Amino acid sequence: MASAPRSRQLGLLTSSVDPVLVDSVAQAGLDFLWLDAENTGLTPVQVGEVVGRLSGSATRTVVRVQNHEPDVLLTFANMGVDEIVVPRVRTLREIQQACAWLTYPPAGRRPRQVMPATAWGTSYAREPAVSVVVETMDLVRSLEQVAAARCVTTFWLGPKDLRDDYEQEGGRPDGFDEVMHDVITRLAGLDVAFGWGVPDPSDVASVWQAGASCCALYWDVHLARHLSRSARTVLTADPLPSPVPLPDGGLAGGA
Repeated sequence: MASAPRSRQLGLLTSSVDPVLVDSVAQAGLDFLWLDAENTGLTPVQVGEVVGRLSGSATRTVVRVQNHEPDVLLTFANMGVDEIVVPRVRTLREIQQACAWLTYPPAGRRPRQVMPATAWGTSYAREPAVSVVVETMDLVRSLEQVAAARCVTTFWLGPKDLRDDYEQEGGRPDGFDEVMHDVITRLAGLDVAFGWGVPDPSDVASVWQAGASCCALYWDVHLARHLSRSARTVLTADPLPSPVPLPDGGLAGGA
């Protein structure tokens, strides 16, 4: 019997923790705010502040960490995030080890620390979900094995880094589109949540059409492009007519 369609999840991906942006995401009712802490300088304390601002809202806090080292995983988990996205994983074992460090005993190895995420040591029920970025060919080859383990919440596609890894293995540059098509087809048939980021809201429909259930808008890229287009429009626009002096001292055409 075919599985029921997954509910679509739409969110924002950014390295900004601006309070206006965070509040706007929550007020818009987006499903998640994905904070990118991989090589951006975003700190756990900043992420924790966002968690606090989003508490009580329906918007989940997601963070992509720098790597899957235990100290990194635990530091961000202790900020109370809802989901951790792990980059550059290659094997199921690496993913399972990351999950173990984010899960309390007896199932995992996470220390019981007195932190905001544990209500200062009074509750250890909150454990972040674990997602991965599909950006290595080793992970591509083991998608079925990883999906069967049911330890990954969402498979996020990272086509740029995946292309680099593919070509470093000797893959033909003109053959990468076939690789991406194969990955999407396989994920769609595995009954797992998967998706990718897009730079413009107009691109979201193409993600749904491909069978994905998750999409993140690259806010930093979208904002930069929007400002660039706006600036070009202003610079190339016809100048306003010169103000004409009026008898009362005002300017026609001016403010």
